[in-house]
Amino acid sequence: MKTKNMIITFLVVLLVVIVIFNVFLIGNILSDKKTNKQPAVSSGQDYNPQIIPSDFVYGINNKYLTFTPGTRFVYQGATEEGIEITEVYVTDETRKVMGIDAVVVWDRVWLNNELIEDTKDWYAQDKYGNVWYFGEDSKELINEQIVSYEGSWEAGVDGAKPGIAMEANPKIGDAYRQEYYAGEAEDMGEIAALGVQIKAAQGEFSGCLQTRDWNPLEPGNDEYKYYCPEVGGMVYEVGIENGEGVQLISFEKSSAPTKASESGNKPAEALKTDITEQEAVAIAKREVAGAVTDVAIEKKFGKAAYVVEIDADSGPETDVIIDIQTGEVLGVET
Repeated sequence: MKTKNMIITFLVVLLVVIVIFNVFLIGNILSDKKTNKQPAVSSGQDYNPQIIPSDFVYGINNKYLTFTPGTRFVYQGATEEGIEITEVYVTDETRKVMGIDAVVVWDRVWLNNELIEDTKDWYAQDKYGNVWYFGEDSKELINEQIVSYEGSWEAGVDGAKPGIAMEANPKIGDAYRQEYYAGEAEDMGEIAALGVQIKAAQGEFSGCLQTRDWNPLEPGNDEYKYYCPEVGGMVYEVGIENGEGVQLISFEKSSAPTKASESGNKPAEALKTDITEQEAVAIAKREVAGAVTDVAIEKKFGKAAYVVEIDADSGPETDVIIDIQTGEVLGVET
């Protein structure tokens, strides 16, 4: 009888342990589901967020990243080239991406009062409160003409995948992909601190979130960003290595976007060139012997020009600057 009672007691205890374990396991699963936790840092093919359109809601009201139509954020920063102004304007437009009506946010950058970037970003918030980034239509401009669409991507197209722009329940140490388009858009973020107080041009802010942002395609360009509930967005950004800072200088609701130029918001046209990129490379290699590592169109000497970067056979890395209309070598920089 004693042995039988011991066996019964053992079985009861075992059953209780199993029940407790299952309750704990289910609780963790539900907790993860509640916050819609996505995989942290992972390789490209391993990163596969599950996007279900019915999980997304209308509007974006995450306390750290609130995108209400008509809101305008203006930032200013000093660079080696001059003063840079960035305007982030939340439009009332939406774009269908992966079956989801994403909010269109208009992001433009001026350098020394000249518009150099014009981008439409696409964001959406899921029912758990996470804000997702679904891609961008990006244009680089010189003299109001488009010279490049580099950086453009769309989730669900050509293997591109959306990422987290802001978590619903951020915790220190959380790491996440902000976007993923292999070799083109691979920004990542990590929660560095919570409850931060920071001073910017618009005043002092408390209860802010600090992130560390980086891109494995651009080593050495890590940044700290500070998002504050008082404005529902970023108020300060600083390069960790170069110390270059960008801060919020204006924040308005129920506003209109700044006009791109005196001609209004007329769509920019693509830059026309008489010299092809291949011809520019050939010209540059006649000027400097070596391997070409990059070709870009930039504003040099007041005009659009090819900048051909060459790893010189004898000497340092060299840029050969070539007129896009005539093929004339405008300069050689090391």
